[in-house]
Amino acid sequence: VEANVMLEPGTVVPPYARIPSGQKWGGNPAAFVANLTPDELEDIKKISLETHQKAKEHLLEFLPVGNTYVHLEEVERQQAGAK
Repeated sequence: VEANVMLEPGTVVPPYARIPSGQKWGGNPAAFVANLTPDELEDIKKISLETHQKAKEHLLEFLPVGNTYVHLEEVERQQAGAK
């Protein structure tokens, strides 16, 4: 993934895929959506921070029954390290 690229939320980029600068991609697997407009290129950092904040606000909506599995994975890692 080159600089100045927008990936839509949830985009899955396959291994060894090349996403050229100045483009917007989305989907699973990632597919070309559009070339970025001059305004998007100028505001890319601001747009990415806004998208990241929205994702954080809605994170629990997309987790299967809360986030208990995250804690379970941590406990399993700790137990594996203790052996």
